[in-house]
Amino acid sequence: MKVTRRGKVAAVIILTLMLMLAVPLWQLGDHAAAGYYSRHAKHLYDHVSNYFVHDRPEEGLAIDSTSHHQNDTHMGTRAQSSLNPHCRGFPNTDGILLVMKTGATEIYAKMPTQLLTAMSCLPDFLLYSDIESQIGPYHFINALDRVDDSIKNAHEEFELYNAQQRCPISLADCTEGLSGGWELDKYKFLNMVERTWQKRPGMDWYVFAEADTYIVWSNLVKWLRERAPRGDAYVGSVAMVNGFPFAHGGSGYVVSGSLMKKMAEGIPDLTAKYDERATQECCGDVVLSHAIEEAGTQVMQAHPMFNGEKPITLPYGPGHWCEPILTMHHVNSEEVSMIWQYEETRRNRTDVLLIKDIFQTFMAPYLVSVRWDWDNRSEDTCYVGPSEEEQQRAGDQERHRQKHENEKNPLEKTAHESPSACSKVCEADGLDIPWTELAEMDNSVDRGRFIREHYAKRVKGDKDGTWRRERSCFQWRYQKGTCCTGKTFKFGATKRESNDEDRWTSGWFVQGIEDWIEARGECKDVEWKEPYYVL
Repeated sequence: MKVTRRGKVAAVIILTLMLMLAVPLWQLGDHAAAGYYSRHAKHLYDHVSNYFVHDRPEEGLAIDSTSHHQNDTHMGTRAQSSLNPHCRGFPNTDGILLVMKTGATEIYAKMPTQLLTAMSCLPDFLLYSDIESQIGPYHFINALDRVDDSIKNAHEEFELYNAQQRCPISLADCTEGLSGGWELDKYKFLNMVERTWQKRPGMDWYVFAEADTYIVWSNLVKWLRERAPRGDAYVGSVAMVNGFPFAHGGSGYVVSGSLMKKMAEGIPDLTAKYDERATQECCGDVVLSHAIEEAGTQVMQAHPMFNGEKPITLPYGPGHWCEPILTMHHVNSEEVSMIWQYEETRRNRTDVLLIKDIFQTFMAPYLVSVRWDWDNRSEDTCYVGPSEEEQQRAGDQERHRQKHENEKNPLEKTAHESPSACSKVCEADGLDIPWTELAEMDNSVDRGRFIREHYAKRVKGDKDGTWRRERSCFQWRYQKGTCCTGKTFKFGATKRESNDEDRWTSGWFVQGIEDWIEARGECKDVEWKEPYYVL
């Protein structure tokens, strides 16, 4: 067989590449393209045993993302992200730093998926926990190692912390049966602020998130660059404790560089002062908000863009539709992967990801009228039977949100009797029904047909869609003689009981949802929420 000159050249190139790949990376140090990999691959192999030593010095660790920032790690991570085909189209995050917080007991359960998805495309980030740890090249800083010993000795949550530091085997085995992770968490927030400013000062924005927070980076970067408040800013999804507002940590929040500087450099003994305050507060995000108040500003509300829900719990409908989504919370590893894969299908699109897009992808294909052994989190208005036994059987929340007997229409008075009766409350919402005629019908099928006929007439006469857009009941759930309805539509999840008498049943008024969506129309404009001060 005759070999052409072009074939010989190709063979030489292929052979050369094979030889290069066969050589250990640290032996390629003379090649500029492999400079970062050569230095750190050699360091990694030489110091691999150090990963399992908890009391080693913090700086100079094998591939430590907290040290040598300007020389090595920042450039190396950028090189990896630029080579990753999944990162094509990922936004430029220059000047924006992710600061992610987790707990020692959940590092290995939650963080690998985060690191394999969006975080693999970030050029730099900092990871904090309550123990110094390593996952491959990713280093987790112990955010609590500078808390004063007097506090550690006086508060029982630090028993868990000390057990983690002494653990000679896996943390899961050492900490089984111990509690205190939630209480330890509140000491991390200001220690993270101080350490982050020391390691990465001068960024434009610092994005704080947790291991179960999902960040839609395309939206967030666009918002930070074009629409976020200027100057000292602290923005998130606002919650309240005793009337004091703060940005909910799990929903994610952002702090401007100028405000970080005022806290880290302008508040004397920042961490010592607020570690002591943390002993008296419920939560670390509250402690942070107090420090920000001392620095001269307060939290700004940007809900629902910063959101504490996820695809199966988002309350779709009015107020959660044409708004962009920046963050989601309580997202497990499988859900992180699912949302990331969905984002990959949009990677070449320039339009903003809206909440309605999440609905269309994760709920709409599975929308049905009834699901058994399911809780769709209908909880806005509840209908409980009037007897003492029925009232006692209902939960505290259901009793608190129940409609009083003298305010109920004939359908609502029977809603507690069965799932079918419960469903009709939603179907009849907003209809001008002749109740006397309906009350004479004993058959559930006849009542259903009667309601649907009136609904069809009402829709036909709704020429401009006003009535359909004002719908206030989209779904229902029934359990143990209690019917609850929802003014938004949520997906929910499986919820099983051991006996049929306590079975959970959930349903959606599918026609009403589809008619609302049609009447709502296309999102002609992205409804960015202008952040505002709560107080």
